[in-house]
Amino acid sequence: MATKVDPHCLVALMKYTLKGTQDGSPHRLDPSLYTFSGGIVDNSETNVLTFPILDAFAHISVSEEISQVVVIGLQLHPKRNEIRLTVAENKGVTNDLVNHLSEIWKKLKALSCEYVRDRGGEKQDKYRLGSPPMPPDVGRDLKFEIFRDIYRYSLKKQLKRIDKWSEGLRRFMKELLRRREFLQLQGFELSLYNVVFALLVVVDMVSKLRGSPNDQLTKPDWEFVYFQSMQINKDVKIVLADRNGFGCEILAQEFFSGMLLLLPITVLEYIMSPTG
Repeated sequence: MATKVDPHCLVALMKYTLKGTQDGSPHRLDPSLYTFSGGIVDNSETNVLTFPILDAFAHISVSEEISQVVVIGLQLHPKRNEIRLTVAENKGVTNDLVNHLSEIWKKLKALSCEYVRDRGGEKQDKYRLGSPPMPPDVGRDLKFEIFRDIYRYSLKKQLKRIDKWSEGLRRFMKELLRRREFLQLQGFELSLYNVVFALLVVVDMVSKLRGSPNDQLTKPDWEFVYFQSMQINKDVKIVLADRNGFGCEILAQEFFSGMLLLLPITVLEYIMSPTG
């Protein structure tokens, strides 16, 4: 396993590349456009598919509101059946971050074991791309715990993102209803309304966490936030794909005198989803 590259160089490169323009949301990678040589296994497609995983881990490692950059690398030792995560941060890696990632990894491992048990302990092809579908109830409690733990750790960042975009989003929807009225909504506009309404309900509930993230949401509350967030993520991808991804912008131009919608295309997906 290579150890010669200083991981802090990765942080410096990322900071130079982003140049302060990033909004905290992960940047999606299209594996089909990426030529990759070398990696953790001999299969290039599998190597590229690890990028979104590392991107997600880096995303859930951010807890500060501003000026925090985290980079995570992965190394595999096949003979030892060992995975090593290398973490680098522009302000120095804290014990809290290491403990957070360790706990999430343990729970993901436990969730994986539950999946294996549900499949009857059958051994899967290690070179298979993707995982077989699983019944939604398998590992249900662990999914709730992972979701809750990630949200608590990233709470400051999540609330900052909510504060930045929720008011504009509410204003956008009020304008939609003023111009169309609810009974006239159909197609894309009705789907958009349903997604944003569900999103704002969850935003209002999560906002109760300000100041005391450990005490103000019950287990049923967290379950509600989890299920709503998962459904919102599915539905919003369909909405944002309308008219080749410009449906929301076209609507905003109509409402606000030609002004483009000041809302990144990813914000609806990630404002409520700490894992993306």
